[in-house]
Amino acid sequence: MNEPIDVDILTGFLGSGKTSLIRRLVDGGALTETAILVNEMADLPVDRELINLSGAAASVVGDRCLCCVTDGNLRAAIVALIESKANGTVPPFRRILIETSGIADPTSLIATLSTDPILKARVRLGRVVTLVDLCHGSVTLDESAEAMSQLIAADIILLTKADLAEAGTAEQLADRIGAVNPIARTFAAGGLDPFDRSLLADQALPARAIRSFMAAPTTPGHNRIVASVLTAEAPVAWARLAAWLSLLLHRHGDAILRIKGSVGIEMDDGPVAVVVQSVRHVVHKPEHMPANGGAPQTALAVIARGLDHERLAASFRRHVTEEKVSKNAH
Repeated sequence: MNEPIDVDILTGFLGSGKTSLIRRLVDGGALTETAILVNEMADLPVDRELINLSGAAASVVGDRCLCCVTDGNLRAAIVALIESKANGTVPPFRRILIETSGIADPTSLIATLSTDPILKARVRLGRVVTLVDLCHGSVTLDESAEAMSQLIAADIILLTKADLAEAGTAEQLADRIGAVNPIARTFAAGGLDPFDRSLLADQALPARAIRSFMAAPTTPGHNRIVASVLTAEAPVAWARLAAWLSLLLHRHGDAILRIKGSVGIEMDDGPVAVVVQSVRHVVHKPEHMPANGGAPQTALAVIARGLDHERLAASFRRHVTEEKVSKNAH
């Protein structure tokens, strides 16, 4: 009988840096012989595209967070991977890495991997790594039950975005994390590979033993969090997009959890595709994507709490794409 395949889980709230970590590990050769499954919010495979840019093949599982995907979908994706490996239609791999969506509660996934009669004969739960954004981690833990579940489920916790955080934040947050999950090891992200098995080689009480007591399926519930995908058929002007984003974050900043997507931008020498990202009020530096031979498309996911999709879409059309909208739309 074949040895079960380890399944590692990478989780962390929206914008904590999960995809950036995977890209760094791929670039550094740490994810060789690893099959990557990406779960994304809002039917928008931006993370998969960014991982592909680093030279690793990634597939998307489901169209929402994993805690909302039926066990059958997850089972089918993993079984299909294993069968594809057996018949040689995919490159050989020794482990599977699942990147969950930012609002996924990983305990349901852990339960599925550990108890599903089909999966447990073929895979075994490896390591759960949770990223915590130092800029927003404290607020996120206050507001989000999912973020707290991600913290509790972790074997290893990585503190990210230290360069953007205020002095002393890491120490304060580490104390809070230790009170919630004293089992996990907490590290500064840096150049660390959190899936390096030597990191927990001396751990006397494996987190997996404790985690098994709480790995029960949960009922999805995301506190009015809604994902809207904004699209444009033609390239847009960067100045108009930037102004709209600034106004959106100024007016609704507390409600905006994450903005992420690819936007076709008008340039003098032709349109280009640019990845736009923000986490709450913090807007990341835009990243140019290589040309793929076709006209760049615009698909921007806005993940927010309590915002009306129709009003948001109307605002985008009016101020960014310059389309005419109903006078009653806001």
